[in-house]
Amino acid sequence: MMNRLLIIYLACAIAMAGCKKVSVDFTYSPAEPKAGDTITFTNNSSAGEKWAWSFGDYSTNLSKNPTKVYKKPGTYLVTLMVDSAKYNTCSKSITIYENEPTFVASTDSICHYQNVTLTANIYNPFKYALSYQWVLSTNCVLHSGSLTSNSIVMYFKSPEVEESVQLTIKQGDTTHPTITKKYFIHETQAPAIVMKSKSGIYRQRIINERLDSVRISFFSEDSLLLSTTTDTCVTFNGVDFHVSKMGDIFPDHKVQRLQIDAMAQKWYIVTPEGLFVANFSGTNLQLIDADATGALCVDAYRNLLYWATPDGLKAMPLVKSKNNLFSTQPILYNHLSAIDYVVVNNDLL
Repeated sequence: MMNRLLIIYLACAIAMAGCKKVSVDFTYSPAEPKAGDTITFTNNSSAGEKWAWSFGDYSTNLSKNPTKVYKKPGTYLVTLMVDSAKYNTCSKSITIYENEPTFVASTDSICHYQNVTLTANIYNPFKYALSYQWVLSTNCVLHSGSLTSNSIVMYFKSPEVEESVQLTIKQGDTTHPTITKKYFIHETQAPAIVMKSKSGIYRQRIINERLDSVRISFFSEDSLLLSTTTDTCVTFNGVDFHVSKMGDIFPDHKVQRLQIDAMAQKWYIVTPEGLFVANFSGTNLQLIDADATGALCVDAYRNLLYWATPDGLKAMPLVKSKNNLFSTQPILYNHLSAIDYVVVNNDLL
């Protein structure tokens, strides 16, 4: 019996020793490498017999102290794993500088309304003071950062055009030549709000939570969707609710248009007095917009309500409170007048 216990004890001790976590660390030199430089990575881990390096550019190495040459400037995430154990890892970012000042984009292919990060890249081993000045076109919108920072986040509004971005860097007393890069801005696919007015059918795409410009629609899918759209009758749980029969729920109002939020069990109705929200029972009727003119649509996927006004299409989040009170202000999506019907086409067109 004692021998068996001793064997079990020794087995557990060996297993625990094998599971001991290794302290993983590494350094690299030179500290500020340029593209084309040979970089030496030094493994400073406390133990280990096997090493796996990942250099952030899809290349790997199994040496203990490897060398690496990056061909392109940028910031890469280097990871060292010891003894094939995911918990024995260490990751560090390494910035590879260009021989001449430049800037790099976060993506090789830019679509309109897509956030793109532009980052200056300059070799500055002697720590001279640096200043930056970006120049952007009128088609470009600065999302974050400033035109005098080393990195900016921006997006382009219009597609199918070639855009230029310029950057001038001053390093100490030296002003480097202005860097100019050109980018072709690609069209992108996105869902669209489709609207029918007396002048035709229009669409306004929702791209990365931003609104594209209003365009005339040439898509047959849009016409088919509008042909089946109704906001004068809805069916819920097998029961039809028509505007002419809504007097039982709203006896004091003549309902002209209606939509439902089935999840929150809310009515959205348009009457001569405006747009209202109410519970399914008709209680807690609250006015949303006295200027509503008719067409409305519940977009449950995006948690939004759209409705027509004399000024154009408005939208706001669906009301979720029990008393139907809300604090958010409607947003004017466009200035399209006389909208008769509105629907969301979620197909990517």
